[in-house]
Amino acid sequence: MEYILVVEFESPSEVTSKIMNLPLTHLIQLESHFQNLNVLCKRIQDEMFEVDVEGVKILNVLGGSSFCYRVVSQSMAIEETVIGGGTVKIQKTIWTLGKEKISE
Repeated sequence: MEYILVVEFESPSEVTSKIMNLPLTHLIQLESHFQNLNVLCKRIQDEMFEVDVEGVKILNVLGGSSFCYRVVSQSMAIEETVIGGGTVKIQKTIWTLGKEKISE
């Protein structure tokens, strides 16, 4: 199996998501998909990608026929962070996705 992570960070003012461990060819395809939709996105490392959309939108793309990933597990946590003297709650939702490796 090949596994990747999708992590959504949701605060009262914004939502952003990160995709980790995605093979480079899939990362380039996903980056192109969101750039064509004029969605702000950036590659952080060769296997990490950040995009300013809800995690569910990423799951819909990765679950489609182009990528064929399936959700294996989901978890959620709420963190409190102090920013500028105020406390902000950030909700993190983490999905593990997997698919069978194709033998070459």
